[in-house]
Amino acid sequence: MDNSNLEESEASLRTAELTPRQVKLLLEYGYPFSDQEQILRNSRAVKGYHHVRLGEYWIELMIGDLVRSAKEIRSTSLLEEIDELCDVLEFALNDRPNY
Repeated sequence: MDNSNLEESEASLRTAELTPRQVKLLLEYGYPFSDQEQILRNSRAVKGYHHVRLGEYWIELMIGDLVRSAKEIRSTSLLEEIDELCDVLEFALNDRPNY
């Protein structure tokens, strides 16, 4: 991989601040691919939050999977949690560094 691709992939990384419950929900309903699943599973909570670095592309895929999963869920409280998780992920997508 040349340096321009490395910089581009680094530039696409976003940090999502997730609670342990949100990590669990993302693993169960966001259907992450194996590399992203490992990142989520290997993250450790610091002061109650996991600071997880994921690429924009993968975050967008997981949001889509959460929305698709929500269509099958009947529990109002679980739907609210998934909605909040989508908000957290969307915030991470929009939180771009200034260059």
